[in-house]
This record gives sequence, structure tokens and C-alpha cells, in this order.
Amino acid sequence: MEIEIGESLCLSYLKHVKKCVIYQTNWKLSSWWLQELGKKSLAEKLYDKLKKSPSKEKTAATDFDVKDVLTSDFSQFLKQAEIDVLGVDKDGNVYAIDVAFHEGGLGYGKKVEARDCVMKKFVRSYMIMLGCFPGKKCTVIFASPKVDAAKQDLIMLALEELQADARFKDKEITLEYIANDKFKEEILDQTIEASRDDADTNELFLRSYKLISMPYTKPKRGKRKADAH
Repeated sequence: MEIEIGESLCLSYLKHVKKCVIYQTNWKLSSWWLQELGKKSLAEKLYDKLKKSPSKEKTAATDFDVKDVLTSDFSQFLKQAEIDVLGVDKDGNVYAIDVAFHEGGLGYGKKVEARDCVMKKFVRSYMIMLGCFPGKKCTVIFASPKVDAAKQDLIMLALEELQADARFKDKEITLEYIANDKFKEEILDQTIEASRDDADTNELFLRSYKLISMPYTKPKRGKRKADAH
């Protein structure tokens, strides 16, 4: 399975910084959950409540409506979801990370499209945590090393609205946005520091880091036998 370097970094972050004992990249819901449990879950109840609610009156500053990121069908909405990295620590706390590592900065189209794409990831992951891990402490994270100011401003405004929305008030689920300097300080730097003495290089990110941090020097030539006489 192909692993993207951003996903590998976040897997190492969950393993070494958050001390997760179970971790997986490219995690998707099982079809049996959608068929047998999904239709009876708190997630479906929330989805229905959101779909039936009146459309929000938008303003120039806050023109995001959570209904805009929903599809017509609950099962289809979650079936399309893929969490880049999922981890569970020894206390049963769950971490769900979506990471966007785009060379030129966060993509996903223009700023409104990018905002809606990020918010859709937050809403989907929130519902998955609500439905699959009820009662567990869950942290939903969207992470990116580079997001331009215009896109970030819209994302932050929409996220603040979502966090203030009474319908997304499960006390066990936290939504976090980690980008730019915060990404470096909280994910990159902490992962490097926590794994500095780890000899296991099975993780792609750690192998890459060790490769670029090796003390490269020219080999010293030993004396040849002919020169020794």
C-alpha cells in the first residue's frame, strides 16, 4: 500500500508523541458497521438533524453552512470517508488525523472550496467518532504544514462556528486545526524529538529523517601496503 510522507509523519506522531499502541493509515469504516450499526447510531441521528434543519442565513464574513457539505444519503456520506491516520492509546483515547501535504500549500481549489473540503473532513470524522467510539475521548485533527492566510482565515471562521454549534457539543470529541508554525512545533518537532533514540526505522518518515540527518563525511583512506615500507 502506498503511504504518503505526511501520513507517515502523522503515524509516527501518534506512535511516539501520543503513545498510541494501535495505529493505522488510510482507515475506512467497515461496510458491516454501515449496514448493521450505522443506521442506529448517534451519528445518523445527528446527520438527520442537520439535513432537516433550516438553511442558515449567511453573511459576507461567515458564509459557511454545515448543510453545504452533506450529501443526500447518510451511508454514502460516511462510506466515502477515509481517515488518513487513526490511533488509539493505552487508555482508549482515539485520534483521527487528516493531513494535507501539498508542495505549493494547501490545495483543494480556491479558498471557499478549500474551506468546504476541510470542514467536510471535520464533520465526517466527528460523525465517525460519535458512531464508532461512543463515550470515548476522541481528538479529530486536520493538519497541514502550509496553508495560505486567505484559506486559513475562512477555515478558522468555519471551525469556530462548528465548535460553537450546539449540535456538535459531544464533550468527548475535540476538533483541532494544526497548520503552518503550529504544525512544525506540535507535530514535526515533537515527533523528531520523541523518536530521536528509537532504533526502529520501519516508519517511512523516520527513515527519511535519519537519511538527511546522517553525518556525511568523506571516508578516510587507509595506508596501502606499498606505502607502509
